[in-house]
Amino acid sequence: GVPGVFPEPQTDPVIAIAAVALRQGAREPFLRVVFTLLSCAPLRGATVRSFQSERDLLQVGGFGVKNPDF
Repeated sequence: GVPGVFPEPQTDPVIAIAAVALRQGAREPFLRVVFTLLSCAPLRGATVRSFQSERDLLQVGGFGVKNPDF
């Protein structure tokens, strides 16, 4: 990609998706998860799931490539 320019899907892969889930009224999240392309160092307090392809990464957790506008 080019610095300062929005990533292009044809050349700039998605490398990570992070999600935090919080129950209404709770102070702390009950879920912290990071989905990564290839491996990643452990992240304290989060579950890390690594995938070998961008396609697999995007299909995890209901994000789905069928609806990329999540």
